[in-house]
Amino acid sequence: MSNLSTYTDTPEGQAHVSTKSKWMHIVSMPHTGILPHPCSAGDLKRLGTFIKWTTDDPGILANLHEAIVRMVKEVGVSGMIEIAESAKMTERMGRAFGGGEGSFREIVKMAAQDGVQFPMPDELLQYVKGFQ
Repeated sequence: MSNLSTYTDTPEGQAHVSTKSKWMHIVSMPHTGILPHPCSAGDLKRLGTFIKWTTDDPGILANLHEAIVRMVKEVGVSGMIEIAESAKMTERMGRAFGGGEGSFREIVKMAAQDGVQFPMPDELLQYVKGFQ
């Protein structure tokens, strides 16, 4: 898969969304990065969101990329940071209360049964491995 890269306007300004199937062009690690544009190196950790995927299928990654671009257009970079923080908290809660592997998805499903929806569409959630 070639790298996918999209610059888009958001309510906060411009954002850069990039999806890659490999880390450093060597290690298989499908992921999407979301950053404000322009972004300095010092702002990467504070302002960026990194989503790791469970698939490296080029067609699915292209669809995931486009779906993330649509989300970023709607909620902005800060909205994606909030979604990532919510996911990280969900993972911590799963570990703290005995969730096993896949506890993130399990907790999201249980919350949905109680009427609490995770702020990301199901077609994306099914491929999310984690957030950084």
